Amino acid sequence: MRLFARVFLFLLAVACTGLWVFGYVYLHALACAFVTGSGGCSVDMPWEQSGEDLIYLVLIPGAIVLGLWVLFFLSMRRRGSE
Repeated sequence: MRLFARVFLFLLAVACTGLWVFGYVYLHALACAFVTGSGGCSVDMPWEQSGEDLIYLVLIPGAIVLGLWVLFFLSMRRRGSE
């Protein structure tokens, strides 16, 4: 059962990390579709975000992904003899 939990947490953490990166780039691509002008539209780095973009695109998903990775690494710890 512990092996199943470890594998499940690992796969969930990897999937959520990939989804976070994909969603971040995808949402910026959608925002670039509405830019008027002939200038290029680049994706801002996470540390360049501010306000609501920082909260909804970096902090909340980052906390969820970090929490899943912490749970995975905690599940990898072996218990001592009790």
